[in-house]
Amino acid sequence: MSDKKLSTLLIIIITTFSVILLFGTIFGYKSFSRYQKRADAENAVKVTAIQIRNQEQRVKIAKQKAEIRYVEATGIRRAQDAISKTLTPLYVQHEMIQALSESGASTVYIPTDPASGLPVVTTRNLVTP
Repeated sequence: MSDKKLSTLLIIIITTFSVILLFGTIFGYKSFSRYQKRADAENAVKVTAIQIRNQEQRVKIAKQKAEIRYVEATGIRRAQDAISKTLTPLYVQHEMIQALSESGASTVYIPTDPASGLPVVTTRNLVTP
């Protein structure tokens, strides 16, 4: 074969190979693009499922906190009910006198209101000249 025929054949082979490579790249890109879109959609579904689970956990935590607050409030109400049943005006007066006497202030107690049981309290200022 002559050099001219050989170079023509080589050019035809290279051109054919280049065309096949070009079409293969185009079709391969389309396939890769479809694959990537499908993978992105699957990832979006997984992310959404994770977000739903996280939201469900936050709802459970909020319900647990609300239940804890309810139980605490019920306990406080029961304690207040028990205390209010046993409190008498004389006991309240006694506690007030004890608290005032422990404060170290110079005070005078004059119980004047039998309806409420609370004394009228007057404080003297002890000023030494």
